[in-house]
Amino acid sequence: MAIDLSDETIGKIVDGLITRGNKFAKSESEQELRNTKSLLSHYLLLQNHLNVELPEVSDDVPLSQYERSLYSLLGYRVRSKEMMEFVNNILYRYQDICKAGTFEEQRRLDVIKKLYLIDNKLTRIQLADFYRVDEKTIRRDERKAIDELSIMMFGIDALNDMSKTRRMSVHK
Repeated sequence: MAIDLSDETIGKIVDGLITRGNKFAKSESEQELRNTKSLLSHYLLLQNHLNVELPEVSDDVPLSQYERSLYSLLGYRVRSKEMMEFVNNILYRYQDICKAGTFEEQRRLDVIKKLYLIDNKLTRIQLADFYRVDEKTIRRDERKAIDELSIMMFGIDALNDMSKTRRMSVHK
């Protein structure tokens, strides 16, 4: 059974689909920006990005293609530096909160540090052996610490992201 649709109706349907697609893409993009686990996973690389020497660019002469590229790199460096200063402030504050808290909170801090923030990272299994707990406990500590850090970094939006993620996993 065929349905006859006017051009106007088809246009409205297409516009609605495009609008929903854009909203979904924006939502997905925002969640990627607020991906705390990815940020922690790349923490050392981001810190090292700030320590790499860049050549100086002279202001006296017109910019060559090479110099324009350097200016772009300097822009990345500035944004990275601002973000890493913010992240480090959050991590210091989180450390203060955990150290003043329970043994489990202190362990969560230690799990995050040893999984992500030090040069000689440990595995979840090594941490489980060290704390004499199951690997699942370490994974729970990691997830809880990442959730807490997400809230400290991104506020209410992090809570909304967690709520959406958990609702979606319940419906699967």
